[in-house]
Amino acid sequence: MIYNSITNNKKIFIVSIFLSVLAIKLNPFLWIGVILLIFLIAFQIYPTKNIILFFILDLLVVSSDISETLRIVLNTSALIFFIYIFIKNYGLQINLYPKLPTVIKGYISFTILIMVLSSLFSDNIQTGLNETLRQIIFFVLWYILFSNLKEESDAYNYSYILIAAGSIVAIIILYSFINSDISIYLLQTQGIIHEGGNFKNVTAAGGIFAVTIPLSLVLLLLNYNDNKNLTYFFYAILFIQILGLFLTNSRSGLLAVFISSSIILFILKKETFKKFVLSVTISLIFFYFILPSVSGLFAIYFRIDRVFENIRYYLWSMSGRIIADNPIWGTGPGQFKNYMYNYIPVMLGSWEESEITWIYKNAGLGESHNFFLFRTAELGFGGLISAILFPAIFIYLGYKVMNQNFHSRKSYYLVVGIFSLGIGMLIRSFFESTGLLSHGWITRDLPFWICFAVIIHFYVIRTEIIHKT
Repeated sequence: MIYNSITNNKKIFIVSIFLSVLAIKLNPFLWIGVILLIFLIAFQIYPTKNIILFFILDLLVVSSDISETLRIVLNTSALIFFIYIFIKNYGLQINLYPKLPTVIKGYISFTILIMVLSSLFSDNIQTGLNETLRQIIFFVLWYILFSNLKEESDAYNYSYILIAAGSIVAIIILYSFINSDISIYLLQTQGIIHEGGNFKNVTAAGGIFAVTIPLSLVLLLLNYNDNKNLTYFFYAILFIQILGLFLTNSRSGLLAVFISSSIILFILKKETFKKFVLSVTISLIFFYFILPSVSGLFAIYFRIDRVFENIRYYLWSMSGRIIADNPIWGTGPGQFKNYMYNYIPVMLGSWEESEITWIYKNAGLGESHNFFLFRTAELGFGGLISAILFPAIFIYLGYKVMNQNFHSRKSYYLVVGIFSLGIGMLIRSFFESTGLLSHGWITRDLPFWICFAVIIHFYVIRTEIIHKT
């Protein structure tokens, strides 16, 4: 098969060899040539849809914390490939392009407009426009992925690849924890663990799990009485991801998963939901009154003693003061960081200041740790409107789709899962800035937007059916 593919596509193969040799000569980037060669050969062998899924997996698993250069190469390759496939399928005839609902087109246009205006009125126009360009590229990439949703199986393939990404991230976290003497020592001595695997910021991993764990739960429920082998498989996948989430110690991620899982059980399995609530309540009472030592471990894990010493409160205070001084246009996209130390509410040199400094140096975006404050602080009043509209649009479309008449039980379960994880992500957004709309940050936002694309896909089908009847 490989031989036939190569001989039937000599020009492409010759070009791939040339580019690979060129990359190998340009040390230290020899691995780029190898990866490029493997990809181009795979492109000739495997179906296009599989290559798209492969890219989605890589975009979610390979973080810039592993290699900034590799991440740039991956992002660029994915974008070029997606655009090539889109043009190949639809050409340049805009009237043939898949239609988005008017509300989505309007929201995307509004988002780009307020980012451009905020950039032009900011102190650093170049930074703002760079962030705007990144957001536009993200929307282009997402729209191409949306355009590939043509059948029910495509929606499920997207779900499977998201779950695969979550499972890989979880396995890497488990491996990193087992091989980290420091992590094990901190867990044994202080009961504290923050393991992110390939992600320096555990919030990134927590955000992925907030999407993939509810999807895994839905597929488990879907196959529970029909296929024992699949049931056991999803049990294992779910267990691995939950374990990975606990090792991140991302409280916002845990909260999102708890809420979304509760909604899923309430809608699909009401009896199971009642048992779930009852068991959680009894367990909490039992551990609190009968086994106080265990409840103490939970208190240490969830850092209950530091609830009122949370750095988020200072970040929220700083965000509020920045908004008060920049109410119309905000600081400009990606420029919140430049204003932080003008509004710092703690003493320099204090422990609180050192924590804020860590966030200043390591957070790539969203230092506000609240989606609504983040959008408002950087984009002004328009950012606040966009932050409010976004969950409203998702809930509106999700509710409409969830209440349509489904001929397929699989599709209904999937829509319920996505609607539920969306609610969980919205609750999480009160404690984290990223994961919904982070100026085109692919690793953080793509999992949710892929799920959103599935909701929109079903909504478009529903609308078309209504118009035909």
